[in-house]
Amino acid sequence: MKFILSAISPLLFLSGTSRWPLAVEAFLSPHVTAPTKSILYSSTLPSSDETSNKRKRHQFISDCDDINTPPSLSKIIDSLHSIQSGSDIRGVFINHPSRGCILNVSQAITSSGQEKALTPFAAYCYGKAFAQMVQIRCGKGIASSTGEWKQESSLFLSPDVDVWEPFSTHAKLDHEDDILDEDSSLFGKTVICVGRDPRLSGIALTDALCRGIESIPGVYSVYTGLASTPAMYQFCRSNIGVDGAVMVTASHLPEDRNGFKFFCGSNGGLNKHDIDILGDYASKCAREWHDLGIIPPSTTGADHVRCSEVVDYMPTYYKFLEKALRREVYAGEGSKKQYPLEGLKIVLNAGNGCGYFFNDILKELGADVSNSIHLNPTGQFTGKTGIPNPEYSAMIDETVEYCKKGNADIGIMLDTDADRCGFVVPSKDVEGEYEALNRNRLIALLGVIFSKCSPGCTFVTDSVTSEGLEAFLDDLGIDHCRYLKGYANVIGKARDLTESGKALAEVAIETSGHCAMRENGYLDDGTYTAVKVIGLLARMIHSQKEGKESSLLDFIVNLDEKAEVSELRMNVVDGSTISTNKIFDNISELVENASIGGWVVDDENLEGIRVRIGNGGFFMLRKSLHDPIISLQLEGDSVKELKHKVVTPLLDILKENEISDKLDVSCLNEY
Repeated sequence: MKFILSAISPLLFLSGTSRWPLAVEAFLSPHVTAPTKSILYSSTLPSSDETSNKRKRHQFISDCDDINTPPSLSKIIDSLHSIQSGSDIRGVFINHPSRGCILNVSQAITSSGQEKALTPFAAYCYGKAFAQMVQIRCGKGIASSTGEWKQESSLFLSPDVDVWEPFSTHAKLDHEDDILDEDSSLFGKTVICVGRDPRLSGIALTDALCRGIESIPGVYSVYTGLASTPAMYQFCRSNIGVDGAVMVTASHLPEDRNGFKFFCGSNGGLNKHDIDILGDYASKCAREWHDLGIIPPSTTGADHVRCSEVVDYMPTYYKFLEKALRREVYAGEGSKKQYPLEGLKIVLNAGNGCGYFFNDILKELGADVSNSIHLNPTGQFTGKTGIPNPEYSAMIDETVEYCKKGNADIGIMLDTDADRCGFVVPSKDVEGEYEALNRNRLIALLGVIFSKCSPGCTFVTDSVTSEGLEAFLDDLGIDHCRYLKGYANVIGKARDLTESGKALAEVAIETSGHCAMRENGYLDDGTYTAVKVIGLLARMIHSQKEGKESSLLDFIVNLDEKAEVSELRMNVVDGSTISTNKIFDNISELVENASIGGWVVDDENLEGIRVRIGNGGFFMLRKSLHDPIISLQLEGDSVKELKHKVVTPLLDILKENEISDKLDVSCLNEY
């Protein structure tokens, strides 16, 4: 095959054509061209501007000075690794011609000036790498008959898991909901489901990803259209015939960004180690195509997805959430009404993201959702809220505004891909006002719920939770394991504690709103978190005596909350990851050894450096997970107190040691 393509590709470039002969496409994707196995999904008519990308004859041979790693290949491989972001892939979407010379990819990356460029070619390479991983981990065969993958397949296997096994939980999708039955052409085969959020770059990336997946013989892609990240994992752990899944999303990042979240089998999302492995094999794929000198052909235009089947799995997920809501509202007791949410007024702010469907579920169960907002998944996040993020004050304020209009019982905020949530609820002190129920408050409320159904359990949280929360959970009899930032980290820790028998970790949650529960297979699902909170609210309202007012905040009245909570983000001047690490290590050492009255370093802290300042206040310094930024988390009784006890002494330390020249400390000066 390589010989054939090597012979054909120069002729194509010399002729200036942008179209591939069908015979060549057959070689490139042997099972996607067959009518019985492949379909072309299109949301609009093909675009007509693709032919404007002209090929230059000298382009094919202009970059071969280094026969080992030409500069163009280095640029592509560097880009593939730069978009790795912990357990995800994230980058700025950069397009390039869909066919032709491979140099067009490196040229597009270079011209963009973006260090973290996510291209369709990158999507193809990661799709191929993930298909190999899924095929091996699911035990359905080795990707190549040459024996190459038999030798290297151990890299794709978890150290302690040979074949993925279903996670036993009552929250799993029912067997009766099987979709790929014996009549399906894909029944019993290795199937990867791909969904996306509404970002405008989503279809182009999905198309390239599916083509990469289907370049591995025996692996098939199924496109499910707009979906939520939690739904994609549910499809993997259900009985609907899906072995792996990819969600094309960049979550709360700006609309010019995009990325991938991967799920393999029933054990959840990939971890950082898995992503590193995928990056290596994506780079190998890139090198193979660079040797050929061509871009893997993709669909003409930006509005098509080439896949083996288009299947709308989302109704199956809706049914799962509906059952979960009914279960939570009645908690196994009382009469089972057809409309369990009847009488509740709920405002859903979906932020024009993927969570719009949750509004229909609430409505079908009887809730008044007439004041819900931003239910149109346009891919353009405009208006007051902007990018949907339950932590952002703009989203909170707008949700409060619409709750006031409708005298709502609760407001629900979802991020773009619906794996995070936050709430606003009626104030317990001021009639007609609403307050945010997120961060430490949300964790505390979930603590109340689980202290009843699983007394003595463990909550795993990220590193920035408050001193007051720890005391609150302790009073409930819940063990608080403060771990690291990053949803994959807290989920992984909860799994480890439970599977090792060291603890029963019912909840893994970040203050950002990522929340995963053991009963839901440790899937971080914003809509499922909403199910638990709505269930408690409904039970509370149904049990109220006539005329008695109440608020969910009454359940956490004993949570000690500081009046001033801030996060100050300091940019590293040169934007370098290496500099960020060096500067942070220097600051950590200086703070740890500082003789500042009232500072007590938390020796049990596992991330960054955390210092208690007395009376339940603290500050914490840590590196950002994704950017060259050092973050300062502050909690205290007042701005004046924190400025005196923390900010001023810290500024003095940075200036005395000439760190303030390497770090933008303007936010400290302005505090």
